[in-house]
Amino acid sequence: MAKKGKPKISKIKRNNHTTNKMKKQGKLKLQRHRTKVQKQKQPVKETPEYSSDSESSSNEWADMLDEEEQQYIVNRLAKQPNLLSNIPEKEDNKRGSKRKKDKERLPKVKKPRTENSMDDNIGSSDDSDSEVEVKYEKDLAQRPVKKMRSLLPIKTKDGLVERTEECDDSDTESAEEDQAGVDDEVEKAAVESGSEHDSDEETMEKSEDNEEKEITTVELLAARRDRLRHEKLRIGALCSSLLESPEKKLKNLYPILYLMDEHLKDGTANLVSVRKLASLSAAEVFRDILPEYKLRHQDYSDVKLKKDTLSLYKYEKELLEFYKRYLQRLEKAASVLRPKKGDKRKPDDPRVSLGLLSIKCMCTLLVARPNFNYATNIAQSVIPFLDTTPEARNTVTEACTDVFKEDSKGEITLAIVRLINQLAKRRGSRLNPAALDCLLQLKIQDVELDEEHDLKMKKKTEEKKKKRIVNLSKKEKKRAKKLKEVERELLETEAKESESARRKQLTEVTKTVFHIYFRLLKSSPTTGLLIAALNGIAKFTHVINLEYYSDLVSILSGLVRSSADRSTRLVVVGTVLAVLAKAGDALNVDPAVFHTHLYQDMLAVHAGCSRSETATVVECASAVCQRLRRVSCGVLRALAKRLLTMSSHGQHHAALASLALVWTIMQHNKHVSALFEAECAGSGRFDPLSPSPEHCGSHAALGYEGPILTSHYHPVVRAAATALLQRGGWPQELHGLTPMQIFDQYDCSQLCFKPAIPPPKPRDLTKPKTSQTWARPDFKTYCETVEDNLNMDIDNFIER
Repeated sequence: MAKKGKPKISKIKRNNHTTNKMKKQGKLKLQRHRTKVQKQKQPVKETPEYSSDSESSSNEWADMLDEEEQQYIVNRLAKQPNLLSNIPEKEDNKRGSKRKKDKERLPKVKKPRTENSMDDNIGSSDDSDSEVEVKYEKDLAQRPVKKMRSLLPIKTKDGLVERTEECDDSDTESAEEDQAGVDDEVEKAAVESGSEHDSDEETMEKSEDNEEKEITTVELLAARRDRLRHEKLRIGALCSSLLESPEKKLKNLYPILYLMDEHLKDGTANLVSVRKLASLSAAEVFRDILPEYKLRHQDYSDVKLKKDTLSLYKYEKELLEFYKRYLQRLEKAASVLRPKKGDKRKPDDPRVSLGLLSIKCMCTLLVARPNFNYATNIAQSVIPFLDTTPEARNTVTEACTDVFKEDSKGEITLAIVRLINQLAKRRGSRLNPAALDCLLQLKIQDVELDEEHDLKMKKKTEEKKKKRIVNLSKKEKKRAKKLKEVERELLETEAKESESARRKQLTEVTKTVFHIYFRLLKSSPTTGLLIAALNGIAKFTHVINLEYYSDLVSILSGLVRSSADRSTRLVVVGTVLAVLAKAGDALNVDPAVFHTHLYQDMLAVHAGCSRSETATVVECASAVCQRLRRVSCGVLRALAKRLLTMSSHGQHHAALASLALVWTIMQHNKHVSALFEAECAGSGRFDPLSPSPEHCGSHAALGYEGPILTSHYHPVVRAAATALLQRGGWPQELHGLTPMQIFDQYDCSQLCFKPAIPPPKPRDLTKPKTSQTWARPDFKTYCETVEDNLNMDIDNFIER
């Protein structure tokens, strides 16, 4: 049998097989199909050439035509000179090669230009004065210039090639209409892309000198209103489209950031209101699209990534870049509030308001995203404004307070505290005391700095565990290792910070805070800074090492003796008493000196004093009540008597706090209740002006202020005074409240009276008015007797 040959296939199919095979092997380089660009022929104005040949030919057909036909052809040629250009010549086709050779052989001779010639293209001098040429020149001069229309450019290997085309008048009109429509579309697109920005107000302000019309204030205000309305709509459209799809429309931030600049591209000044709108809008957008974690990127240039991963990487990179530019603009606008050294120029009000708004935007982003990138940079830009104007300081203080309350990791808290430490070190005694108020909101209540003993115990337990692990088998060791890895992964997925790391952060924060306070005490600053440092020490005294307690108390006792200001002296006494209350029995310090200063200064605190002094007295008395068992009975009785005196000439919230302290002292010491019993009073005389509570004769004192307070204008004060006198139940609304909480809740400094005053009852006008009545009938009879016996004759009295 004959062998079966290969089936015959066409060349096209075989070529397709080979190309497919080369594609699979990767040997075929695919080329993109390039569209063939047809070059559009430019219309060339050809002028008729006249030669001796044409003369002979014209003579031949001129003999064959009449005069009218010749005149008609001449007129047509004048209007359309290219009419006979497409007619082929047989002689040229037959003898084209010979003519070319003849032209190559013959030398070209330039003819001199004569004055009678009308054009350089005219070859023969015999026909220069002919009527056809004259008419042609006239018609050519009278013809309107043809308009050119621009076409779309063509992309070639050499680059973009611009194209044009001749068009009629009707085409030019339609093209102009189309161009106007395109311009409108470009202007609409500029609203989204931000490429074009026209400022009406600035153009009106920069009017040319040749303009005779004057611009009024009304026109300027109207232009400004239109400009603001336009920019509001533009910014709103950009932000809304960006929030719909941030990954695709992230470049909408370009025009928003452009509107935050001081000057526009054309050099005109931007409106401050527009800059404010752009800053606030960008801040809200970033609050919505920024994640709560920090973005960390590596160099993936040499790594092949998936399409989605690559797009996400590019999006995050662009987001960080836009965020950085935005923060730079905010920092530049806020720098007006902190002029450089030697710059005594006062900024205008619009720039100051823009600077305050920029600080507010940065603080908002710091509170909203404290763990995102550039959070430390924001804090570094914002913290110096704690020592500037009150508006900026209040904004930064509120932001720091919110960060301290909500921070779970402690990194940003430590960064802020270190920046405040640098500010206090740099400014020294020139620092505003209000700059340290935000430190009082730190959450360092559970920090313990005395952990050396605990560390030693932990080392011992770890050594015991090591001995057990050494004796484990290989399988048990592998199992324990895998369990540790799984636990570590679980902690990472749940985003929980370890307790040890958290404690380390808080320990560093506490060290830095006390470094600030102790430096202020050592450098003997002004009164304001001293009070701020003492308030901080009093609040965080429970985390101070016991080694520093004795030195601290000795320093504070010296400050009490040297201070002449009553408010400062009360703050120092409150700090010492708070230290002694927290230290417990660890310190062997006699607080008699501090009790004496407290007892002496309490008499000068009344309703006309400031709220801070009254609050300091309440805090000091509360600190004494925390260590009632270590205070003598005479001092407690003298303190209770002074609290009753202060409640009688103080405001109602201070009176309530004082009565609450007296109630607490009475519950722990029965001798204090003898103040309300005249029979239990001791012998001797009580001296209220004595400076010492131990030698004032407090055993002979009586609390006569209690019955007076039962007729107080405040209902809760009346109820508390009645409970003290009758030793009954404490008012229900005061149960579970500390004296300071009572002092704050019933404070009416915010024009809020607690409890609310009931409105007066409506008067019934239908009822008749009741006549006056006498409370005492005997007094009524006496008045009537006097009236009857009195001579009421006024006329006789006047004559006399």
